[in-house]
Amino acid sequence: MNLSSFFSNIHWLAVIVMTLFSFILGAFWHSRIMFGKIWTKENYGEMVPDKSNAPLMFGGTAFFHLLAMIGLSAVAYGQGAVKGLLTGILIMLVWILPAMGGTYLFASRSTKLLAVDTGMYLILFAIAGLVMGAW
Repeated sequence: MNLSSFFSNIHWLAVIVMTLFSFILGAFWHSRIMFGKIWTKENYGEMVPDKSNAPLMFGGTAFFHLLAMIGLSAVAYGQGAVKGLLTGILIMLVWILPAMGGTYLFASRSTKLLAVDTGMYLILFAIAGLVMGAW
């Protein structure tokens, strides 16, 4: 695959929709009815999280999720729903999980936190791959 075909395979509407979906999923995933209590405890212990840099956190997350969805769109383009789903899962398991796992080991973060965080990305990339493969 050359660079021009990479960019021609990007379905921009699907990228935008799935980037927005990543925030909806993240809000639900980190809510109190799902994993919010565990995530907050594992990240902050008894401290209250500082939300003074919320624009940077949300803006940076939007940028990184947009990049991830652009890449997934280029790879899953035209594969169909099932192959797109499998592509999303594979990308998460062979690139995202190992990268996050190594970072969490060096940062001395818990495996419980790794499971919560990578679990969300597994769901996100599976659904995004399915949508982008089918779109």
